[in-house]
Amino acid sequence: MFDAYRNIRGGIQGGATIYTFHRVGPQRHDWLIPTMETPEFEQVVRWLTRTHRLLPLDEIVAALQEGRALPDGTAAITFDDGYQDIYTHAWPVLQNYKVPATVFLTTGPMDRRELFWFDRFRHIIHTTEKRGFEMEGFGRFPLRTQTDRFRAVTSIERSVLKVAEEAEKLAYIRAIEEDLAVDPPEIGDDYILTWDQVREMAQDSVTFGSHTVTHPQLTHLPVRQAAAEIRDSKRRIEEETGTEVHFLSYPNGSATDTSVEVQTLVKEAGYLSAFCGVPGQVRAGANPFMLNRVFSGWDFDTFKFFGSGAFADLARFHFRR
Repeated sequence: MFDAYRNIRGGIQGGATIYTFHRVGPQRHDWLIPTMETPEFEQVVRWLTRTHRLLPLDEIVAALQEGRALPDGTAAITFDDGYQDIYTHAWPVLQNYKVPATVFLTTGPMDRRELFWFDRFRHIIHTTEKRGFEMEGFGRFPLRTQTDRFRAVTSIERSVLKVAEEAEKLAYIRAIEEDLAVDPPEIGDDYILTWDQVREMAQDSVTFGSHTVTHPQLTHLPVRQAAAEIRDSKRRIEEETGTEVHFLSYPNGSATDTSVEVQTLVKEAGYLSAFCGVPGQVRAGANPFMLNRVFSGWDFDTFKFFGSGAFADLARFHFRR
């Protein structure tokens, strides 16, 4: 059904599809963001090689900028954040099928060998033994069930942490950590990519882009701080890889996570284009600093659902009502 929907929709709309993945491999901890198991990822890649023409991201962007038509079924694979399972589980699959990919790196946690702020926060909420807590100005959050905990994570991330400046965000997290009597988890060197692994993959068919320094919501930062997040992550990756960084993906990726001002900062920093998480295909004439991507889902079935365009159409219909 989803194949038929994708084929009909693609025939009407055309364009290239940029797929976004995050983690591949076993789900080591419940508090980490969900992963796509390796066999499911291999099934996805195998299907893509049979049904799409998978190209490096820079070839697709160059064609769009030059107004050249792309072959039907053109697609690219990208990853956000920079988890190490990209190296240990995804890259061997990509190599086996000779598929290129682009990884957008969050450079601060890589340099400091520490958790992403959202993983640290989720660890607190999902491992505390307390049954609830209160945040001044935001009310009480029960933590009796897994559903309670998921709701607390979603609510606090959306209304507090994603819109806070970096220092304020970390202060909130430390305060919640102390209130809920949870110590920061000890992570091994297998949590996030190392620069040696980045350089090794760069020798193959993997390219790298920026996902900022600390993964903030750029539209809620002062202009100077947003500019530093955009500029310094690019510079850091170029220092470590010796290659120029052309692309950025906006953290969180919704339409509200970028703006004309932020896109101007991206352009001024020397990027050729930037990517959001708004579902849809990319076509010649699109804003190069607001290119669409399609979420991968968590297994082959959800991948087919998101990739068909059904989710994007349902979302547009819902918000138009």
